[in-house]
Amino acid sequence: MKDDRKKVVVVGSGGRLGSSLLKFLGRAHQVIGFDHKQLDLGSIRSIDEALGELDFDCLFLTGALTAVDYCETHEQEAFAINATGPGRIADISAGKGAHVTYVSTDMVFGGSKPDPYVESDKPDPISVYGASKLAGETAVLEYSQANLVARVSWVYGPGRPAFPEWIIGKACSEANLTLPGDKVCCPTYTLDLIEWMAALAFGSPGGPASGIYHLCNSRPCTWREWGQFCIDTARDAGIPVIAGEIAGVPVDSVPAFVAKRPLNSAMSTEKFTGLTGIRPREWKQSLRDFVIQDGSFARYQLTPHVP
Repeated sequence: MKDDRKKVVVVGSGGRLGSSLLKFLGRAHQVIGFDHKQLDLGSIRSIDEALGELDFDCLFLTGALTAVDYCETHEQEAFAINATGPGRIADISAGKGAHVTYVSTDMVFGGSKPDPYVESDKPDPISVYGASKLAGETAVLEYSQANLVARVSWVYGPGRPAFPEWIIGKACSEANLTLPGDKVCCPTYTLDLIEWMAALAFGSPGGPASGIYHLCNSRPCTWREWGQFCIDTARDAGIPVIAGEIAGVPVDSVPAFVAKRPLNSAMSTEKFTGLTGIRPREWKQSLRDFVIQDGSFARYQLTPHVP
């Protein structure tokens, strides 16, 4: 009997997205994961030692340096991890005839477009993080046009705290909260995202998808709207929230932000839907599932997280 299972590598398997992807793909394929300790994206030697002699059919590169403000003051490190390392991985993979999926970001865009960005829009990053991820996209696609770039935004989900846990924690200890009301984007739930990524990599009889695709839940929202729905949903779930209406402030007024954020980085997923027939559900549906169904919210903590 023919074994249709692929030999899959997940780089960044210790992270929020990578850990969920590792479990999900392990149901149907032979999967090996590398966390930061096992494969350091900032070290070419580490990459070569981990992947050089390994046999695999496809690789998902979910690891990255995603601390936006840290990247702004550590440019060399950001480009090493987000661009040079991924380029080396794409080089090794090309030599094995293996497909690479590189997870990128909405922050490759400058934010001046009033409508959701499509894949053909020209990137114009305004931060070191965005520029480093764009360089990573270029490197991965230069080694093979058959590779895939998946741009995502405002990622949250099981495994590691993100914005929802942070804002809900604050709402349980502070009555008056503020969030940017002029920053627009599309939240992305990891348990939805891993299914979309699998559909692109394994869902077509013609082989894995190639090029650039935008993957996020549908309907843009402001940062303030996202936070408000987080705490309203937490209240509905019985979490002792004391905050009421979150006040909107300009994103440029947030003192903790070192790097600039694009005002609008909402992305259209019509290209993905056109290929797969899958239409991502609205972010409110996914967020409600996460808060109400995920057991981690019964023991949430205030976590230091700056999106």
